[in-house]
Amino acid sequence: MKEKASDLTKALCLRILAKSFLTAYALCTAFHAPLAPGQYETFIDYAIASIYEILGEYDLRFFLLLLLAAVFYRFAHRRLEGTEQDGRSSALLAGFFALCLLFGQSYHLAADSSYILGSPVNLLKSALSFGGYAGLFRALIGLVWQAMDSHGFTGGGEHFFSRHAFSRSFLILAGAYLPFLLLAFPGNLCWDAIGQIEQVMGSAGYSTHHPLFHTLIMGGLVKAGQTLFHSPEIGLFVYMLLQDAMLAAALAATIGVLSRRGASFPLLLTLQALYCVTPVYSNMASTAVKDVPFAACMVLYCLWLALLLEEPRRIHSRGFVISFFLIQVSVILLRNNGLYVVVLSGIAGFLFLFRKYGLRERLRFLLAGFGASVLTARVILALLAFACHASPGSIGEMMSLPFQQTARYLLLYQQEITPEERAAIEAVLGDVGTVADKYDPASADPVKALFHRDASTGEVFSYMKAWLRGFFRHPGPYIEAFFAHIYGWFTPGVSNSIRYEADTYETVRQGGLFPNAEKLLIFYYRFAARTPLGLLENVGASVWALFLLAFYQRRRGLSAALCAGAPLWVSLLICMASPCFLGHPRYAFPILFTVPFLYGFTLTLAPADRKAARK
Repeated sequence: MKEKASDLTKALCLRILAKSFLTAYALCTAFHAPLAPGQYETFIDYAIASIYEILGEYDLRFFLLLLLAAVFYRFAHRRLEGTEQDGRSSALLAGFFALCLLFGQSYHLAADSSYILGSPVNLLKSALSFGGYAGLFRALIGLVWQAMDSHGFTGGGEHFFSRHAFSRSFLILAGAYLPFLLLAFPGNLCWDAIGQIEQVMGSAGYSTHHPLFHTLIMGGLVKAGQTLFHSPEIGLFVYMLLQDAMLAAALAATIGVLSRRGASFPLLLTLQALYCVTPVYSNMASTAVKDVPFAACMVLYCLWLALLLEEPRRIHSRGFVISFFLIQVSVILLRNNGLYVVVLSGIAGFLFLFRKYGLRERLRFLLAGFGASVLTARVILALLAFACHASPGSIGEMMSLPFQQTARYLLLYQQEITPEERAAIEAVLGDVGTVADKYDPASADPVKALFHRDASTGEVFSYMKAWLRGFFRHPGPYIEAFFAHIYGWFTPGVSNSIRYEADTYETVRQGGLFPNAEKLLIFYYRFAARTPLGLLENVGASVWALFLLAFYQRRRGLSAALCAGAPLWVSLLICMASPCFLGHPRYAFPILFTVPFLYGFTLTLAPADRKAARK
């Protein structure tokens, strides 16, 4: 018996040592361009260099990480031993995270997969690193899930947020954001906002390229400030106060709802602190950009959807239906892609309730909960476009990814396209040589700017046929262009800290409350991005958090809570179809701003509610 126990102990020690070595290797490995045999005088030299490349450097940092990893794996084994674990779910998720990191490194450094798949040496390094990362992430996932299962997140008696939680949270958030807004007075402008203001001020014609409803509100307030006070800055500042109030109200609503669900004070305090100290919140609170009011409405939309799916009988409450209707209309009016969010998440909700209720109740949910809002918003937008004589947006805005793939394909195989394919591509994008030259792995904007706005539906259809033929002929460039286009949304290893700095606009004075005030803000946000605070606003980290929560909900059978995250998965698809990641993580604000609430909602499901949510 003692010998058997000794053998088990030895086997455990060997497993921990192996996992610790692989983890230290993964954390220390630096990936490089593939080694080419032609760069060396002899094959022996190439072989030696390859061995050095595989082995890496075993310095003090490596051995320190090896020791820390061994301690961590031993701790994780003790904590998770005997607990309920879903090995397949955690292994699958851990493997996905590991691949995200590895592919993210390669595409960030080389814009292709060559750094991890480009040679046998790089492939072996990647395999070893994958094992190290996967083992680390699996242990971390197990510990997080174990903490979520074993800790109580409700109760705790009377506390600060027990009464007037919404108003208290709102005042705290408003007070936290106001100093940044004052320093940025009258408000920092991004380039999209300038284009929208110009439409109302008369410098440019109206267009539905940007959400016209938001254009009229922001531009109208700036114009009102110019007309009434001879100061467009006053008008912009009023808009900024409105935008900040919307954001603070949406975030405070999550605190209020969770408080009524009996959330514990530590949970509510954690969420409140995240809303206050995460740099992106105050950054965007001082920046005029359509994505902030849209993200605020998305937070409220997910909140109402979660409550409805948790207890579908709320659809019979007139007040709930009216407020949900107004929130959905706002989501559609404040961003052009809001329509897809509402429609697709409405379908997801309908399918969730498919077995639970009869046809009448399902239709009531779909029509009353979603159909009326979609129809109303579309009518409002059509009337606004008609009244403003707004030109329609370009279909090219939705084709960033195929344009990128075409450009990369032409860069490599331009000589292979047929005359028919050349004509189809040039009817939509212009000269194929120019298209190839404009290819930028980091952004689709250079190629997308070549799109012929007057291209007919038939010409676009012919282009898509040429695009499809190229894929079947050489799928490699299409696959590489796809991953180069979307990798940034899935890896925390890529920094996405932003501060829009459009300092060339003369109609509205910018620069801050006093000279060089904006430089103080820029310094703070760039400095914060280099501290642990930067992880709180990292889009890749928020997407990982969304995956982690979804797998936990699926593991626990919380299908209602899982379905409540549908708007965020639609938002992720929209991010992947957007022109770029670098410099524009604002497309992911709905995810970044809403994930904390979804964690709180899931963790505050009472035992009885958990059973109902599994149905």
